[in-house]
Amino acid sequence: MKKLLLFLLLIFIIPEFYCQKLKGEFAFKLPEDKGYKLFLNKVEFSSSEEVDWIYRFDSGSSKRMEIGVIILKKEIGGWVDILTLTDYIDLNKSIIYGKLKDFEPGDYKIVLIQQVSGVNKTIDEVEIYLYSDEDVLD
Repeated sequence: MKKLLLFLLLIFIIPEFYCQKLKGEFAFKLPEDKGYKLFLNKVEFSSSEEVDWIYRFDSGSSKRMEIGVIILKKEIGGWVDILTLTDYIDLNKSIIYGKLKDFEPGDYKIVLIQQVSGVNKTIDEVEIYLYSDEDVLD
């Protein structure tokens, strides 16, 4: 009976502990802001502004973990990759930093991915609208 319990512990509980889903939140900062701000609704900025963004993970990783960062732009045929890079998190670094600068007006998406067993898994994503200062407001 003890062997069965140990077996079940090894199969179900320990992998769950080590394979926890990474979670966190995006925040954004304009040059005039003193700190990063969370957005609960639609995220919009002027395309002429430089926007710093972060993704803060709820907890760091006990080992170095590579994180893929993909910025996509919505085009007529769908979402198109415009920037792809790699960053990492570990026990001492639980924040990914990025910048939106010199992008044309339009709809964008920041997607964070993690490779698990050779398959890309989406950690989180956020959609952003960059408007032109010349856009007519309704």
